[in-house]
Amino acid sequence: FSPDGNKIVSGSYDNTIRLWDASSGKQIQCLEGHSDAVNSVQFSPDSNKIISGSNDETIRLWDASSGKQILSLEDHLHFVTSVQFSPDGSRIVSGSRDKTIRLWDVSSGKQIQSLEGHSSYVNSVQFSPDGNRIVSGSSDKTIRLWDASSGKQIQSLEGHSSYVNSVQFSPDGNRI
Repeated sequence: FSPDGNKIVSGSYDNTIRLWDASSGKQIQCLEGHSDAVNSVQFSPDSNKIISGSNDETIRLWDASSGKQILSLEDHLHFVTSVQFSPDGSRIVSGSRDKTIRLWDVSSGKQIQSLEGHSSYVNSVQFSPDGNRIVSGSSDKTIRLWDASSGKQIQSLEGHSSYVNSVQFSPDGNRI
């Protein structure tokens, strides 16, 4: 959902991103540009942009009104499985099957840093509500907590007997 609740964005294995009117359920527009499946999409906190991550190994930033692509971020070496804006909308975090988590500057499109430590695919990433931490879930069966400024790993949580496919902070940011 867009932050105002009026629109829905979806990504698909048909390589498209679609915007929908939340009230009527009608499609508003179709964004095309990825050459492979779209795994993750999200509206920016101000609803003006959309971020997408794809099996084509790219992250794309879109103008939510016009549907035009603004940037393509291309440093990942495998499928991009998860993308999210920081709470202030200035950064993007991405997770990939290349086993890395990457931080990007929205205004320049430049990579800020690469977080490494997982031994298998990174399936899910999320900023904490204050934007100071990142949580990641991986096919290495771990959940890891990272400092979003330094890129240093804070904690590794172990106990799953198989892949960790999804992770999320509690609304107050105190739990995962």
